[in-house]
Amino acid sequence: MNRRVLRRAVSLLPAVILTPAVLVLFQDPVASQDVGGTDFRREEATIADIHAALDAGTLSCRQLVQLYLNRIRTYEDAGPRLNAITTVNPGAVSIAEALDDEREARGRQGPLHCIPVLLKDNIDTVDMPTSNGSVILKTARPPDDAYIVNALREAGAIVLGKAAMGEFAAGSSNTIDGQARNPYDFTRDTGGSSSGSAVSVAANFTVLAIGTDTSTSVRGPASLNGIVGLRPTTGLVSRDGIAPKNLTFDTAGPMARTVTDATILLNVIAGADPNDRLSLDVHTRYERTDFTEFLREGSLKGARLGVARDFFGGDPEIDRLAEAALGTMRELGAELVDVRFDPEFLEFYVRGGGANIRRPANYRFRRDWEAYLATLGPNVPKTVEEFIEIYESTVASSPLPVAAGVLDLLKRAATSSTDDPVYRNLIDSVLPEATKIKLAMFDRNRLDALVFPYRASFASPIRGADARGNEPRPAQSDRPPDPATLAGYGSVGFPGIVVPMGFGSEGLPMTISFMGRPYTEGKLIGFAYDYEQATRLRRPPPLLPPLAGDLTTTSN
Repeated sequence: MNRRVLRRAVSLLPAVILTPAVLVLFQDPVASQDVGGTDFRREEATIADIHAALDAGTLSCRQLVQLYLNRIRTYEDAGPRLNAITTVNPGAVSIAEALDDEREARGRQGPLHCIPVLLKDNIDTVDMPTSNGSVILKTARPPDDAYIVNALREAGAIVLGKAAMGEFAAGSSNTIDGQARNPYDFTRDTGGSSSGSAVSVAANFTVLAIGTDTSTSVRGPASLNGIVGLRPTTGLVSRDGIAPKNLTFDTAGPMARTVTDATILLNVIAGADPNDRLSLDVHTRYERTDFTEFLREGSLKGARLGVARDFFGGDPEIDRLAEAALGTMRELGAELVDVRFDPEFLEFYVRGGGANIRRPANYRFRRDWEAYLATLGPNVPKTVEEFIEIYESTVASSPLPVAAGVLDLLKRAATSSTDDPVYRNLIDSVLPEATKIKLAMFDRNRLDALVFPYRASFASPIRGADARGNEPRPAQSDRPPDPATLAGYGSVGFPGIVVPMGFGSEGLPMTISFMGRPYTEGKLIGFAYDYEQATRLRRPPPLLPPLAGDLTTTSN
């Protein structure tokens, strides 16, 4: 993996670096006051809201960033401790001040000028550690920024910090922060592994976040936390500088509170990158990649949607929400067609996907992971065996011991190889067949997209986890198959987007999902936007009310 030179934004860091704890405990009195001049509501603020306030001259970038840091201090560090953020950028305020100066001199620069973004902590940042959720890598510093981080900085975004994640992109807990907590019910899970990214967007710790999705890790946490999450076609977003889980399926994806903001973020991070050869090929398949062109009301009119009935029946409340969502789509002009997959496909590729696809796919983990470790310099372990030894000898007795699932991944990686015939069969036969079956479903029913409730159940209680942080696994026999892996498992990644569709009786959110053919992000964005504008079902967590400086309704 080639590494690139540092970019302009990193040079804005101060010479003396404050620690994250000191930074978030400093509450700027200016930022705590009303910014004045126009109505501005920081809670649930969109990119457009922030840019309007900046353009009116009634809000500075510095004030905005301090407001977000104050909220993190109150609810993440001192409050319920949602365990959503691993690192706060110690240079965030200084970068905001530099962006204020830049705006005064030359006007607003870039589509994300002054917009706070949190990154899942498997995405390389030269100015902060990239831990992958592992205490072993807590201080590991990459030599440069990931491709998408450079793109964010060039677009004017402020990387506010690194979001907590399931260790090695598995589950929703890790050996640095512990178990992430759902902002709608602190006793509930968040989904994994982009747990911190989803929680931070839902809790208004940031405007935008980026997660990574190998099988479900953007859309799953987005669903349990009531936000928008998009898994793009694999390769649309470069994987350069992102720690691998399984490069056969890995992709980064945007997470936001609105479809519009998620789309603007996708525009910024999507790009053909010579350091990720897949991206060069994928980008030849698109006529255009300004995905904001698809943000049109009326997009659902005439769309033919396949209602994937195999994924209903898990929870009566979720089914009711989904049927209401389908009713709205029908009113907006969509043609709905009930469809079902062949039972053998569901059993092998979806219900049994963990054993039949995911495990042999992870045979490449060791090769890719050790290649990534080689980029981190001499002060970190360099082999899977070293990680196993440290976890078992040292970390096992720590307050936050490593989850059994993480050790299981490492131990299987230590004894498997991409030379195994099982792996070769997966790549040459199993995944192409999965892609063929899914494409046939679209062709046979003349579908523009599949639509279904993304999860069969609301967020599960954390108290069901065992002492090692393993999440409870509900019995599969009496539940519908989980659609989470449907998009990723194939020789080509299928895009999917989830959008809030309301709340259950216990106040927990859920999403409706649109899944399309490869290279059809634009069409899915249009469907999601049209539905969102007609329903507007996103709501902030009532357990985390606005702070004193969050609601501004004064005028000059």
